Amino acid sequence: MKRILGLILTAVFLSALAIPCGATETETTTYREYPGFADVAEGGASYEAVKLCYERGLMNGTSDTAFNPQGKLTVAQLVMLAARLYDLQCGGDGTVPELPDMSQPYLRFLDEDGGLIASYPAGELPHSYTGGINPYFCLSLEEEDDSLPETCRLEIGFEGYNHIRTYQGLRQSYHSEPGTMTQGFQGTGYCFEDFDDPDGNSVFWYNTTNFTRLASAWWYPALVYLTSENKADLISDLLAPLAGENGIEDYDALARFSSDSARRDMFAWLVSAVAGELDILNETVTVPDVNEETPKAQRILNLYQAGVLTGVDAAGNFGGDRELTRAQAAIMMARVLEPSLRVRNG
Repeated sequence: MKRILGLILTAVFLSALAIPCGATETETTTYREYPGFADVAEGGASYEAVKLCYERGLMNGTSDTAFNPQGKLTVAQLVMLAARLYDLQCGGDGTVPELPDMSQPYLRFLDEDGGLIASYPAGELPHSYTGGINPYFCLSLEEEDDSLPETCRLEIGFEGYNHIRTYQGLRQSYHSEPGTMTQGFQGTGYCFEDFDDPDGNSVFWYNTTNFTRLASAWWYPALVYLTSENKADLISDLLAPLAGENGIEDYDALARFSSDSARRDMFAWLVSAVAGELDILNETVTVPDVNEETPKAQRILNLYQAGVLTGVDAAGNFGGDRELTRAQAAIMMARVLEPSLRVRNG
């Protein structure tokens, strides 16, 4: 089955070779003393949430004395919060790993016993097609090489970076026709489109130019971390809802993530992905504007069932396209961190 391999901005690697975080209802630790922000009234609706998020290293103030609770939560801030929350839920201290050495990405083809078949730095992989927005790569060794194993493991990662994406694929023979996307690929080998990860996702690669460009953004290490752990997708989780019908190619993440507001749907998608398995408080929930056609509906409903999300009106509507304030984000993040703050229906 043919699969599209990547889109313009990214394909930072989506799963880890190390054991993934499976923590549920993880207790987190207070790492610093709450300073008492002047614009967050003690006893107010967001006071306990802001205090908790600050003490546990999840959120900072906008200055030493102010939190700016009614300020908008930006997309960049959401990405960073999700990465910190994920690390906390995994038993860490909320620290986001530094970027890997971007000059040393690699691809390794291994047999099922871990024996190395071939290894290439990114950009040096033979038999590659990169026309348009859909990169296509193929490892093709000797003509009709029967010595290649039937199955192969593909590893994608960076030298010195712990988060490595692994895939399983099958050997194939290639005798491409002139004028096709795979023109010039001859022989027996392994092609990216024939690889699946354990969750059935197809291979993603990255555009080197945009990858290097985004590296200058302060929020980009968080996105690399989330993506390498298979907890975020730049395209579907962030660019698609922001770009709308204008097309993701015309949305400049580097220029706009730090100013554009995060939406409730984006928040729910990322938080649900990083929070782990939360206890169900509300077995049955009714959300009028969330149905089977709603993108990532189950992630949204999971947070309602866990008592993290509540409706934006008396009818219980989700309001996925609404923007979030910093106080609203703090309240929902605090419910993930502290089960006693979660909301039970009725």
